[in-house]
Order: sequence, then structure tokens, then C-alpha cells
Amino acid sequence: MPVVSTPAPATTTRAKRVRNIRSLHRGDLVEVRSGKKVYYSGEVRDTAPGLGTIWIRTDEDGTRTSVSVEDYTIWKNPS
Repeated sequence: MPVVSTPAPATTTRAKRVRNIRSLHRGDLVEVRSGKKVYYSGEVRDTAPGLGTIWIRTDEDGTRTSVSVEDYTIWKNPS
């Protein structure tokens, strides 16, 4: 079960919404959100733009998780 947290208010967070996952690269730090809740955060390990899927290594426990952009929004944190 994903860990749910609320992101910092928009005035303090510098994460930017990713509209096209082709712009993501291995090692990018991302948050996976639905609405205003953060379900996962971690490092991009792989992308499959044709499938609308990314794989991340989560910060919480280091597990590899696949994420569909149809189910969540992706937010890239500054490096």
C-alpha cells in the first residue's frame, strides 16, 4: 500500500508537473500524486513513454514501483 502524504503548499515547493514522460531521465527525483496527495516519491529508474509508465525506486523503502500516468500525475523535483 502506498504511503500517502500531503505536499508542501505550492508557494514553498519547487516541483513542476511533468506533462510528457519523455522528458524524464534515469536519476530524476519525482513525486507521484493523485489530487493533492503524494503516493510515492523517489528516483526514476526507467521509462516507457509508449506505455505511459515509469518505474521509480521509492524513498521510503527502496522498492521498485511502476506508475501509470493515466492513474497519477508526475511532479519533478529540482536536482
